[in-house]
Amino acid sequence: MQISITDGVDLILIPTQQFKTNRIVVSFMTELADVRSLSIRTLLSNLLETSSSDFPTQSKTAMELSKMYGAGFGTTVNRHGNIHMINFVFNCIDDKFLENPVGLVDAGFTFLKKMILNPLAEDGEFDQETFLRQKQNLIAYVNSIRDNKQSYASLKLQEGYFNEATQKSPVFGSAEELEKLTSKDVYDAYLEMIKNDRIQILVSGDIDENLAAERSKDFNFAERKPKYFDLNYAQPLRKTVSENVEKQKLNQSKLDLGYHLDVPYRSKLHYAALIFNGLFGGSPLSKLFVNVREKESLAYYASSSFDPYRQFLMVQTGIQSANKEHVIQLIADQLKALAIGDFEDVLVENVKSSLINNFESRLDNQMTAVNRAQNDILTGTYVSNEDWIRNVLSVSKAEIMEVASKVKLQNIYFLDGGN
Repeated sequence: MQISITDGVDLILIPTQQFKTNRIVVSFMTELADVRSLSIRTLLSNLLETSSSDFPTQSKTAMELSKMYGAGFGTTVNRHGNIHMINFVFNCIDDKFLENPVGLVDAGFTFLKKMILNPLAEDGEFDQETFLRQKQNLIAYVNSIRDNKQSYASLKLQEGYFNEATQKSPVFGSAEELEKLTSKDVYDAYLEMIKNDRIQILVSGDIDENLAAERSKDFNFAERKPKYFDLNYAQPLRKTVSENVEKQKLNQSKLDLGYHLDVPYRSKLHYAALIFNGLFGGSPLSKLFVNVREKESLAYYASSSFDPYRQFLMVQTGIQSANKEHVIQLIADQLKALAIGDFEDVLVENVKSSLINNFESRLDNQMTAVNRAQNDILTGTYVSNEDWIRNVLSVSKAEIMEVASKVKLQNIYFLDGGN
């Protein structure tokens, strides 16, 4: 159920008695502007997660949560295609499981209002000591990714694959941009977010709908011009394949390949793309896993993943440097086999079963329902659990072949370990 609180601010109610907890999520959404804004919004989310004027330290924030029977609170940043989100997530036990109910959902709204609207700031900037600590923590985290070579390689692949700077960059921005930021820069961005971002307040659980609506109004968010986003980032197909090579002394080289796959989220072939990915490299049943890793023993790992919001298919492998060209050819062979239908029906059925089992297991996570409800609103589509399963089961071999034929190699990143 969607309720308009004011222009550009909506309440989304997700009533359920499945869980022993209630969850409130406040999402701020805007279109991606530049790498600087990615860096600012990530740092901003960290600042607003750890302190406010009411709870100026992490320990005081934690103490307040403990008073609410160990309630949980955190922030996340996400990128869905063209959209960037900052999410404030509050989770508490349902009052009916308490011997003496205390109105935890009501208390949760109060807590969120203090954390979001009463930041630890003065004279137009965040508290300097807190700002510098969170800034250095975030820079250290960003720099540490270089030590995780698998993650590092995937980010370098995306850097070479995408044309736009906001898509090239990781969702958390860059250390270079973070270094330049002042507390005033981030506070100005905070004011801009509060004033202009599209806001969704999502409430899941056994909830009093009237209470949720009234407390959502208590945020007193000003009306703003409603923003209707196109989630899907569409990049033109390149005519040639680009390649980036980097040398480091490593025990294991990283070979990652980026493909254009024109199947947007929840489009006609969306479910066929899910099954294609499972067959290609997204499951232990896949051709990459079975043929490249197991039969040929040419990779320490070999997998694929698909981002439908950006129509981006990525293959990640860990190999010996000498096997690079052989692995590239073998990956191409697996893709060709899927495009011409060289796969057994029983394998398709097994991948479908695996997808459905994973889907049903995620239904036990309350955040899954929240995320799906949010996607329903943003895409203007609704898919029930039953419809999702039915759509997966109805995918034909011809549709899988059609998806495979759409896959076009665009970029190769090779981290040459010299092994």
